[in-house]
Order: sequence, then C-alpha cells, then structure tokens
Amino acid sequence: MNKTTNFCCICLKETSDFESATEQDSDGVKYSEKLALCDPTQEWEDNNLSLCNTCLINLDVVYKFIHLCRKSYKLRRGNLQLQESEPQKNQLDNESFTCFTCKKVFKKKRFLKSHITRTHLASDDRKKDTDSDPPIDSKVLPKEEDINLHEHSNLTIKNEGSLKEEAEEVGHYSDYFPNEDTYSSDEDEKPKLRKSRAKKSKKPDSYTCEYCGKQFNRHQHWSAHIRSKHTFEKPYKCKLCEASFTTSHSLLVHKRNHNNEKPYICSTCGKGFVCSGDLFHHNKIHLNKKEYECNVCQKRFNTTSILRTHKIVKHTQPQDWKYICVLCERRFPINSSLALHMKRHTGVKDHPCHICGKKFFNKSEVTKHILSHSNQKNFKCHLCEDKEYKNKEGLNKHLKIIHDLGTWKAPKLEKRFLCVLCPRRFTFNNKLQRHLLTHTGEKPYKCDYCEKKFSDTYYRKNHMKKEHSEHLDEDGNIKYLESVVSNNFT
Repeated sequence: MNKTTNFCCICLKETSDFESATEQDSDGVKYSEKLALCDPTQEWEDNNLSLCNTCLINLDVVYKFIHLCRKSYKLRRGNLQLQESEPQKNQLDNESFTCFTCKKVFKKKRFLKSHITRTHLASDDRKKDTDSDPPIDSKVLPKEEDINLHEHSNLTIKNEGSLKEEAEEVGHYSDYFPNEDTYSSDEDEKPKLRKSRAKKSKKPDSYTCEYCGKQFNRHQHWSAHIRSKHTFEKPYKCKLCEASFTTSHSLLVHKRNHNNEKPYICSTCGKGFVCSGDLFHHNKIHLNKKEYECNVCQKRFNTTSILRTHKIVKHTQPQDWKYICVLCERRFPINSSLALHMKRHTGVKDHPCHICGKKFFNKSEVTKHILSHSNQKNFKCHLCEDKEYKNKEGLNKHLKIIHDLGTWKAPKLEKRFLCVLCPRRFTFNNKLQRHLLTHTGEKPYKCDYCEKKFSDTYYRKNHMKKEHSEHLDEDGNIKYLESVVSNNFT
C-alpha cells in the first residue's frame, strides 16, 4: 500500500508533487470530504491515497459546482414554497368576521374589534350616563376565542385615517364612526394601537444575492441579477419572435421594436428611442462632457457604449473579433460592421446621392461622393504651393508618395465577391456580374458593324479593332459618328 503514494489515486499517473487525501485545502475542507461528495460509493479516508495538482484543481471545480447546484436548488425550492403559500393567503383573505351583537360581517378581524369598541361599548356608556344602570356585563363583548374566525399572524391595526378608508371599502363606514364629535374610546386602546403598529412587518432594506453576496435596494433588481448572472432564466418570451428576456421591462422594450414605437424623443435633434435609458445616453452626446476615459490610450468619450466599441476596434486583435462573414470568413469587431459588409456581397445600395441619384452602401460613402460635385478644395499641401485636394485622404496620399510623410498606406484590394457557380473571386461586383454571363451564355453586347455578340464590352472592343479597324480612329473611337451627326444636321 505504500506504493500508492507514488502516483495519483485519480489519474493513476506517477508524480513527485502530490497532496495526501486526508489533508485540508485553504478553506479548511479535507480533500477526502470533497471526493466523498463527488463519489460517495468509495472509501476516501486513507492516508496512503494521494492526488496530483491537476486532479486537485479539477476536484475543486467539481466541488464548487455541486455546492452551486445545491444552492440553486434551495432557492428554487423556496420560490416554489412561496407560490404554494399564496393560495392559502387568498383563502384567509376570503374569510369573514361576524359581530355577535348586530350580526354584521367584516372582512378583517380588526374591523370587527373597532366596530364593537366604537359602536356597542360607546352606546352602552351613553346609556350608563342617562339611566344610571349597573356596569356593563362582560357578555356584551364576546370573548376573543368565540369570534368565528381563524387567527392568523401579522394582523395590524391601522390609525384612524387609514381605518376610515378601509371601512369605506367594506361598506360599513357608519358602523365604525357612529358619532365622530362625541366619540370616546377606552384609554387602554391607544397603547394597543401603538403596539400593533410596531409589530407591522417591514420590507427589508436590502436584498442580498446568495451566490455572490451583492446587495440590491429593490426586489426586482435582485431577481433580475440572479436570472442574468447565475440561473440564466428567461421567463418572459415574445409572441412575435423567439426572443426571451429576464425581465418584463426588457420584453416591453423589445415589443416596441416590433411595432416601430419610439416614444422617447430627443429635444435637441428630434431622434426617437424605445426606452428612457437610450435617450439618457444619447443626451450625453449633445452635452459633450466626455466623462469616460480609455485606460489604454487615455482618449475620452461621451458614453460607455462608445468607449466599449473603441476598445474592441482599436485595442483588440483582429483574430479575436467574434463577428465572421459566412461568405468570405472576414472578421469584424462589431455586428453593425458585419451587417454593412454583407450589403457588399448582396449588392444592396440604399443610400442615394441627392444630386445625381447614384447609390452607395453607407452614408460615409455618400458624403465622400458629394465632394466630387463641388470644386472646393479645402485640403492644401503645406510643402507645395499649387497642390490642393477635396478630401483629407487625397492630401495624405500626396504627402506619402511625393514627400514621404505620414502613415498613409495603399488599400489592399480583396477579392470579396465570390461566384456561386465556380470558385472564382472578384474585387468588384461589376466584374462578378460580367463573369456570371459566361455561365448563363448571355451576350448582351452587339457589334455596331456586324451581327456578332459578346458577353463583355472588352471583347467587343477587341473585335472591332481587329475586324473593323478602318472605322476607328487612333484612340479607338468610332469615326462614323461624326459623319452621321453632320449628315443629320445637313
């Protein structure tokens, strides 16, 4: 048996660095107890049993996981018992209390007590003053155990103002307050009221998470934390799609997206939002305080979402980006960049120029294109007197090529457009469309001098140079156009 200490009792590998199964960890728990929790069918209380460091780490993970399962079971069991106790509370609420003197019925026991004290005892006191009758017999007030109702805990007697409101709900306001001007009650009643109010159950000041110990001021925040961080439950499901959420508020905001409802409007720019939180963060952009600083480059931003996007784009390696194109396997840092990239595969251009009508993939391309309609050149080279450019990219390109200044790099032309019928890829979409004609056999380009047709203008131009060179000038343009135009005007 001494040879067992030379190898791990779990993985059976020989090792010189091991711990005995009867020793304790940093929390004071024996390794044998952890092993018994994982596999109670074996006997682990043996000094000759040893564990290697790898198995100790795995044992600690399994031990913590089993304890987490037991904690979650207790929490779920407690919620189930709470739900089962709710019908019993409803049954107590449906019970009634009857006055033995006047046979009136009340919903709560304290209503009956107040009715007896203020109606029957007060009227008997007035009779005593006028008729000089003997003291009131104890039979007038029924004993507490004779009241036809079950006792239940947490009964509270409210003050006179709240008692009036509850009396109006029951419908016996006159029974509670027969004569407010001449109302007189027992002196011993006031201390009882104070004592009852002191016993009233108070809501807890804070709610503590049983898993991580975090505290919350509201019950809904506490329950949402447990669902989102520990149990991962999403009980609120959308009826229009398969989405589910941890809170009812998140489901409500999601439904507004289906209905295109944006009730929260920015007073500065008029932009609408589905919830107040989005509007609150949007207003920070107009305030331009830039309260959030990047801990890597110390650059500041207006909102936490912009800061988070900045860290992913600028300070994360491209191989770690999680959004991948299914067609070209290119990676992107955020989902919006992937959605814009997919438009280039499908050829969707939904951003037109308001001057010429040409369409582009996004707004930034439209902004760059609009500069081509203007003759303004606001970007000037400080080393050349006559070099001016319409955009900053043109100036940076000039500084790098001519003066070897700056960090401008020539963009790499990637073949992102894949043919669905063959493995060929193309840099531009128009070349892909021309290539598809070779698969379909369509030839839409016809020679101007013969009946021959071609699938591309390039092949038509080469054909005209070879077969009809006498009709072309030195630049390859058609000569007869000038003669045709002149003949039409004459």
